[in-house]
Amino acid sequence: MTSIIVSRPPYQLSARLYAPEAPTTNYSPAVIVVPPSNAVKEQFPSTYARLLSRRPHSFYTVCYDPSNFGASGGNPRYLEDPNARVADISAIVDYLMREVRRVDKQKIGVVGICTGGGYAIAAAKKDWRIKAVATISLVNIGDWFRIGWEGREPAEKHTETMKVVGDERRKELRMRPSSSSSGMSGISLGPGVISLPSTPVDTRRSVTPTFDNYRRPSTPTSPGFRELHTGSEEEMGKIIPFLSTTQNENSHADLQELTEYYTTPRAYHPRADNKLLQQSLPLILTFDAFDFVEMYLKVPVFCMIGGVAGSRWHTDRLDIMLRRGSRSGIRGVDNMVVVEGVGHVDFFDGFEEIDRAVSDIGGWMRAKLTSL
Repeated sequence: MTSIIVSRPPYQLSARLYAPEAPTTNYSPAVIVVPPSNAVKEQFPSTYARLLSRRPHSFYTVCYDPSNFGASGGNPRYLEDPNARVADISAIVDYLMREVRRVDKQKIGVVGICTGGGYAIAAAKKDWRIKAVATISLVNIGDWFRIGWEGREPAEKHTETMKVVGDERRKELRMRPSSSSSGMSGISLGPGVISLPSTPVDTRRSVTPTFDNYRRPSTPTSPGFRELHTGSEEEMGKIIPFLSTTQNENSHADLQELTEYYTTPRAYHPRADNKLLQQSLPLILTFDAFDFVEMYLKVPVFCMIGGVAGSRWHTDRLDIMLRRGSRSGIRGVDNMVVVEGVGHVDFFDGFEEIDRAVSDIGGWMRAKLTSL
């Protein structure tokens, strides 16, 4: 494993690159692991990236912290901007094509987990350098926030949310002194953001990966890690919990387990601290990862979902939309695997579930990419 810095102007992303354990040719396919909202690479994204780089799959893999979160740059902090999240994926594609010498530039795939799956779909429909997409516990974050975890709530209720956020923003701006911008082309990089160039990686050198265990808290730092953002949280606006910390027996089992996963020693990480900038809400509520998939998503799609996951309807909706899209040439999800008795979060740190996902997706992804 190599810690890398990915240029994503006007800031950088903190990422990990895993070289293939047993490359079969001079040039190997690559897979980008897209994290969920509120997750950092030191949690389960690195587990998937590491395992997909090992035999028999042997991909180059990258996992990363998204813009405004974790160790990556970007201000304001904790802003979940879906369009920025999609742009992050293209920045990783840029890095693989430009900086990693032995990646096959025509064979790059994306694996997205939870809301990262929705972002992976959104990226593939607009960045045609991506040749295959796999999702695990797929969630379209716009649908989740609009109509609830199970897709049964009225979206109209969020008209009040939009008004409240606008009112709060006006109050904040009235109370805040004006400040001048600095940095390249008049764009402020924000407090504490270190501007670093991308560094080419010579993957001919042997790279010894460091392994994270499945069900244990991640360590705050890793060898070779360098903070990209050390700024304070002032002047960011109102911060709210990403996941409610008041889940109860009436909350869906998935949401209860998601809160447990991110906020307890099960997987807590100090850079994944369950914070969301309130300004994120209008950006999320007006975003749909599945817009125009029937027209512009032209690559094969693999979906794996737990049979008892409350989020299963996102995968079903994507499949229906693709079946309707005759112009795309895609007739539904290429391969859909429903794992009975498994919930949404089981794929985050369950031994059997992760092994199943890596095996199925790794084999499918390699077959699709190597056939190009």
